[in-house]
Order: sequence, then structure tokens, then C-alpha cells
Amino acid sequence: MSSRLDRARELTTAAGADVFLAARPSSVTWLSGYPVDIETGPSPYALSPLVLLEPDGSLVAIASEDDAPAFEELGCRVVSFPGFTIDALDPVGNTRRALRKAVAGRRVASEPGWLPAALAEGHEVADVTDDVVRARTIKDEDELDRIRTAIAVCDAGQRAAREHARPGVSELELWGAIRVALELAAGERIPALADLVTGPRTEHVGGPPSRRILEEGDLVICDLVPRVDGYWGDSCATIAVGEPKEMARRQWAASREALARGLDAIRPGISGHDLDALVRGALDYPHHTGHGIGGDFHEEPRIVAGSSTVLEPGMVVALEPACYGGGCGVRCEYVAVVTDDGCDVLSRHELEL
Repeated sequence: MSSRLDRARELTTAAGADVFLAARPSSVTWLSGYPVDIETGPSPYALSPLVLLEPDGSLVAIASEDDAPAFEELGCRVVSFPGFTIDALDPVGNTRRALRKAVAGRRVASEPGWLPAALAEGHEVADVTDDVVRARTIKDEDELDRIRTAIAVCDAGQRAAREHARPGVSELELWGAIRVALELAAGERIPALADLVTGPRTEHVGGPPSRRILEEGDLVICDLVPRVDGYWGDSCATIAVGEPKEMARRQWAASREALARGLDAIRPGISGHDLDALVRGALDYPHHTGHGIGGDFHEEPRIVAGSSTVLEPGMVVALEPACYGGGCGVRCEYVAVVTDDGCDVLSRHELEL
């Protein structure tokens, strides 16, 4: 299996370009290992960093002076521009000048949808967005290590959800306890997404935590998606607060059996379409059966009807079959990496009601 730098050089050559420019934040992470900040949103001081792959395989970061030391530690040469400053702010102009210096008139293969027009101006850019999406589906071992770490953080969050889900607690209070567990497991502040819905809200698939107070007999859908060191984890479990009702038991059994079918079927050669059909069966949930994870929390391979993507070793797949209706809903999710003859399940969190 070729490394991601080799794959990036191959797609650059195929596009007739001289250099590859990673513009999407997750592609910057994929190429360099640098976890681009996403939690605070666009900075008023500097644009998001870019990374250039040279023909000899070396990396050049186009980054603010604030980010430069971290890129240098990762082995990148840095063409820097001002970041936090007390002078006049010119994030676009600063980045544009640094990019022109780094590219030096060469033809660039890049992801134009993620490259601001003000930066693309004056450069010859070949669109290799789809090629990058395909190249990123196969994970290198260091990427898998980061995903394993993120999944372990998911597992810690799911344990906290079970510990703190009880009558009288609000969804927001429950989320607070889960968030603490996620960040303690990660050892730092991390971005995290969540579906955290309870009671009647579970019938409507998901949503952020609200002020709703948990009651005896409620179900809790807890879908946790933390990013650790630039790579995402994913997990989902449904928790019964007290004794689950018969409807919930039937829904849980159906979704759990569907997940088991899917995990047994994950192997090289099966398409996203066929895996979706096998897992979904007679269930009628209104969302994907699964998706890839990595630098983005949803990426190829997508496990949906019509998907022609064929699974290969090194792909990472999250499967999340579900059953909704009758005033409640159940969803369960595990993540697995495709191996030469099957898959290795990474998730370890409890799935029992």
C-alpha cells in the first residue's frame, strides 16, 4: 500500500501539475499531520494554513508565524506570514504573497472549492478534488493510530453517558458530564459533535442536547463524534433510563442484528451499495447506513444506496443502523477498519440497553 505522499504525488503527475496544494483543512492534516484549528472558526488575523507537496516529496507550509513552529516540528519548511499582530490586519494579502513565493509560478494541483478565489488568482490550478477524496480513503498506519485514539475517547464518553443518564438530569447536564469525560480521555480541549436526544426526541433521529429533563423509562440516543489530533472518532449507543419498554427492546434487537450483519460483511470487494442493502434490510431509517471517517467526520466510503465505492484494506467505516417509530428510536454504531480478509472492529463501547 503506497503512502499518502506517494498517492498525492501520483495524482499531481496525472493532472499534469508540478506541485500539489492541500487547501481543505482536513487535507492539510492528511498531508502534514498538523491538526488545523476548527473550533474557533475563521481567524481575523490569518487565513487557514495551506501545505504544498514538492516533487521531491518534501512539504512546504504556507502558514502564519503563530503556526510556523508546529509545522517545523513536523518537518515542514515554512513560508510564513504575520499572524496575531498589533499592526493593520491583512490576512488575505499576507497569505497571497506567501503563496506566490512558495509556488513560484508552477502549475498547481489543488482543491479549488477550498481555495479562496483571492488566493487562486494568478495561479494555474488543476482541480483534483475527487482524486484527493479517493486517495484519502486508504489510511496509513499513523492515521489509523490517531483514529484508534479518537475511538477510545468515544468509548470514554459513552461510559460517562451510561453513568450519568438518570431521571431528573437534563440533556445539557448529561452532555456536560460527557464532554468532561471526552476531554479528560483526550488530555486536552477537543472539538466534539453530538446527537444527544431523550424520550420522544429519539423518534426524530438526533439533535443537540436541550433543557429536557430525563424521565424514568426514557431512551437516550448518544452519538459522539470527537476530533483528537486532527482525526475524528464516531460512536453511538442507545441507553434505557430504567426498564426499557417492549417497543424499545424490539427496536434495539433489530438495529443490533443489522449492525452485526454489517460487521460480518465488511471485507475488500463489497460495494457501499451492497453493504447498505445488506445492513438496512427491512429497516426504514431515513439516513445513511454508514460512512468513512478520518480527517473529516463523514467521508468516503459512504454506505448508501447507489454507492459504487468498493471497500479496500485500510478504509475505515462507521456503521449506524437504526429503528425509529412509535414514539421512540434506537441507533447503534461501531467503527471498523477494513483488513485483507474482513475487518477489525475498533469500537469497544457497550451497546446493551
